[in-house]
Amino acid sequence: MVVTISLALLFLPGGASAAGDTINKINVKVTTVDGAQPPPDRIAKRMAASVNTVGEHVLIGRKPADVAASLGSYERIVKEVFDRILVGYTVETVVIKPGVETDVVLELSPWGEVVREVDLEIDYGNISPELIPLLTSDMGDVEERVSNVLIGLPIDAVDWASGVSKTVIQEILAEQLPEFRTNFDIESGTRTIVKVSLVPTGATIHDVRVNLLSHTIPNVLLSGIETIFDDEAKRLRGLPVAFVERHRSYFTEKFQAAASQHHMARNYGLTLTSSITPGTDTIINVKAETDKYNIWLEGYLDVGRNENDNDNTSARLHAGKFFSSRDEVYLEVDFFPSSVSWDFIPGWSHRIGNDTFAGVKYNSSDNEAILTLNQVIDPRWSLRAERRTDAGLNEVGLRYRLHDHLSTEYVLSDEESWLRLIGHL
Repeated sequence: MVVTISLALLFLPGGASAAGDTINKINVKVTTVDGAQPPPDRIAKRMAASVNTVGEHVLIGRKPADVAASLGSYERIVKEVFDRILVGYTVETVVIKPGVETDVVLELSPWGEVVREVDLEIDYGNISPELIPLLTSDMGDVEERVSNVLIGLPIDAVDWASGVSKTVIQEILAEQLPEFRTNFDIESGTRTIVKVSLVPTGATIHDVRVNLLSHTIPNVLLSGIETIFDDEAKRLRGLPVAFVERHRSYFTEKFQAAASQHHMARNYGLTLTSSITPGTDTIINVKAETDKYNIWLEGYLDVGRNENDNDNTSARLHAGKFFSSRDEVYLEVDFFPSSVSWDFIPGWSHRIGNDTFAGVKYNSSDNEAILTLNQVIDPRWSLRAERRTDAGLNEVGLRYRLHDHLSTEYVLSDEESWLRLIGHL
């Protein structure tokens, strides 16, 4: 195109000149003949930009008087160039109004049928169907904006204008769905179909691990709820990490809503609190607590304890029921596998403040009352103290939680001290 224009300029009088007043700006306007549907705004802007480029090449630096003297030749050149470029349109007239700022007006008429309807078909790939409404919400009014680019365009011009429509979609999705890139295919017709496929970009989620933890319900009883979380977690695989990070609250609510429908959540009145740490290996931590019951199961291994060597391995089931916001009645059952013996210990606990618990329990095997005091220091550290009323013996334990399923406790009594390993079952 530039070669054609340059050759044509050789036959025009008055070469480019820097002397006197010369043309230094081109203003372009694209119109249609009376009764014809105008080009969509984005297409009209692209047409105007193309005309402006050619107009600057032809006219900038020339004297308005020289252009006016050969006006017909200049207008004919612009018309011939754009008759070839603007597929789907005929350039009916070109009007050039020379001046320091020169106006160029193109009047077009479309060929044949025009696009009357646009359908946007989106291929979501392997993304779970449950997540499509979220993606659709992110994309917003993309279909309307693509329609604004194509409706009214001559069918023959769709291929030429497809670059503009693709640019529009890419601009929208880059802003509203930046974690995906898009591939396009446009089938032109009075009903034009725009096919868009979404492809995740950047780091994607390969694996999801769910950690389910409760201080008031044994972890072994939560396996049913854990299965629900595993099913929900599968939907995250293959998604961009940044997408899940951006919609962290959405996925958190989805997980909690799904688990809350489980019969255990309803029966025990569980309150579920989940947090997501997105990454190629995504971690979902879920806390399931209830204000109705306090049930836990622990296994103990005492290391370095001399007294009662045969009972250094044991297990304890604590089954409690809250009868007020601060008071709990419970039954503890201790099992000693070495001697195959059981202790049954009913008790009562009262919460003082937020993190202090005082109470009393009764060991039916020893016929002895035990005073208890427990202090939560922080989520990992806690302190307990017990006093056997008849024997007058004291025991203090400082516990540290290594992770969800294992703790250590340093135990100090009036007679000895030892280390206890605690498994949370």
